[in-house]
Amino acid sequence: MSGSGTDEGVGARSAGARVDDEEPTASVDRGPSSKAELVLTPPGPDRRTMLKQQAVTGYVDHPTVVEFTYDTDPVALHERWRADVGSPPCHMVVDASGTGEVPGPRVAADGGSFAVEGAHPQDLTGLCMKWQDALAEARNHGDLFVSFDSVTALLQYVDLREAYRFLHILVAGVHRADARAQFYLDPKAHDEQTVSTVQGLFDAVRRIG
Repeated sequence: MSGSGTDEGVGARSAGARVDDEEPTASVDRGPSSKAELVLTPPGPDRRTMLKQQAVTGYVDHPTVVEFTYDTDPVALHERWRADVGSPPCHMVVDASGTGEVPGPRVAADGGSFAVEGAHPQDLTGLCMKWQDALAEARNHGDLFVSFDSVTALLQYVDLREAYRFLHILVAGVHRADARAQFYLDPKAHDEQTVSTVQGLFDAVRRIG
């Protein structure tokens, strides 16, 4: 496993609140610490955890966290973050698995909060609203780190044009929240044109072998 990478991306563009009728337009206001990174990497929970640890090292010891997942149980995701990365003061998970089973909010013994918002994976407008709600709640608790797992999963449910619009809105939300973010994509699962198109939305691109 290689931890080296190269920055290849460009700045993201602004977007409104809807997915179905919004065209990408001009640049969006962004905080000075904001950075949305696309990580080209094979899947795997251990690899994801390593990348998250790297992302928050030197940024903040215990960031508030918003995670977007298609295939990982939100409770398991929360417990893994606490065990392997640290205890966040606020952990919000957007669950796009479509199971309809959303655990209730909870407060840890150390005072950290955990909550889950869920929507169907093909309901991009609903997912976007859940994402924006999670960002708004989490940013009230301190410096914010965001992860999106994954772009490859997203493209299993919608075509590239829809995914591009959706990701555009999410990246703009990261910038407005002055957050650090990682979005994951398995480059072996897509053709070069798809990877190239998605890369253009991000501030930086890193390839992990």
